[in-house]
Amino acid sequence: MNNPFLTSIPLRYLYIGIWVIVIVTQIAICNYFFISYSPQSIVTDSIVCSILQAVCLLALWYPVRYYRSVLSIPLFLLFHLLLVVLSFSIWLGLGYLFSSLILSHDGNYTYYFLTLLPVRIVFGILVYIIFILTYYLFLSTREIHSQQQQMEEVESTASQAPVEPLTRISVKKSGAIHFIPVNQVLYIEANGDYVLIYTKETKFLKDRTMKYWENHLPAECFVRIHRSFIVNLEYIDKIELYEKDSYRVQLKGYERSLKVSNSGYKLLKQKIQ
Repeated sequence: MNNPFLTSIPLRYLYIGIWVIVIVTQIAICNYFFISYSPQSIVTDSIVCSILQAVCLLALWYPVRYYRSVLSIPLFLLFHLLLVVLSFSIWLGLGYLFSSLILSHDGNYTYYFLTLLPVRIVFGILVYIIFILTYYLFLSTREIHSQQQQMEEVESTASQAPVEPLTRISVKKSGAIHFIPVNQVLYIEANGDYVLIYTKETKFLKDRTMKYWENHLPAECFVRIHRSFIVNLEYIDKIELYEKDSYRVQLKGYERSLKVSNSGYKLLKQKIQ
């Protein structure tokens, strides 16, 4: 997993744009408050130190990524304290070294650098906190996305796995367990978080969702004709036009008729044909 600011072209331009703004702002402020210093020294120092700070902040991604799971608060604080000390030493130490070499003719540069050092440290800590929080946000987002992908893959694998059709259904009634062959089921009706299983003689209350029964009953015998009904094709006597574009199913030897939705009617026609 590479640094997110380097993997995306828009984020690269954003990162570069941020530091261009920082450099220009720093030059403007220092020229205003340090008018006695050479503008060349201010520009050189601002560019060199800002570029090194930008590079150090990019490099922080890798220790944060590999040690993001530090759960102990003391160890977490110690870890970031060490990162601050190390990154600031590289940033400010190399910044002073390179700038002093470039500005070797300016005898006042060391004094200018030391005068600006406390401000840079405070600013650097604020920027460090912002970037560390941004990195943790990137990591959390990627972990969430990865978990979602894994869940989708598991669900996809589960949905593609063949389901063994039920041959009988176990139900409880009057303290006893009954086993109903699926060919004796007339239809199943949704009833909240449960379903009602109807046979010619009686009905039984059973858990599981309608989706479960739709997937586990033999597809050649049962069809879902409505969000509330799954019917056994063997017991259908006729399909009647109830209202305009509205149908009902009449079962053999059964007074009650069942509603059929438009999608259920299309599926029912396919099954019958």
